[in-house]
Amino acid sequence: RYRSHLAISVDDKVATGSSIVEVVWQCGRSYGNNHDELGPCYPSLGGQAALVNLGSRGVVVATLHTGENIEPVPDGAISAVWLCGNAFSNKSTNDELPALPKLSGRRNLAPSNFPRLVWFPKPDDPDTATKVTPQNIASIIDPTARITEAYVEVTSDPIVIDIPGKLLWFSELQRRQKGKGTVSKAGQFQLVYNMFVGENS
Repeated sequence: RYRSHLAISVDDKVATGSSIVEVVWQCGRSYGNNHDELGPCYPSLGGQAALVNLGSRGVVVATLHTGENIEPVPDGAISAVWLCGNAFSNKSTNDELPALPKLSGRRNLAPSNFPRLVWFPKPDDPDTATKVTPQNIASIIDPTARITEAYVEVTSDPIVIDIPGKLLWFSELQRRQKGKGTVSKAGQFQLVYNMFVGENS
């Protein structure tokens, strides 16, 4: 479980957002000679995305999933499954998974290990969703816009789900998609409910 934190400055005014994310790995057992080894492992997410309210300039959401069903993601956005582990140099391989619960502390996010950022200039209209990156945020949102802080921090804080009250269209998106096997189309960005609230929440 970790805290995802993002701070964005526009016109020298800093807005912040944070959320609690929980990564759960379920693993089988190896069918090889060594039955103590982990077999296939599958991750799932709880918690929610971090939302930064920029006032008249809308909101930026650091989503849990990238919204794209293609690897590698063209602009390098990273799923919340890997984000915290990567920051601590743990690649969440079978050999490294047992070390994940032992992580502690806080790590800044590198540009190469950054969540999908989605800007909603009109937060009440999901059709305004626009992908942004740390590199192009100034050219898309505002010439003064920049990311001033981004980090993950291992925590035992409780999960809070309040994003449905901030993005009023979310509940309808979730109702339409949850349990129906919705996935993003190959090579095409689209909004999927579990980008905002984890499938385990």
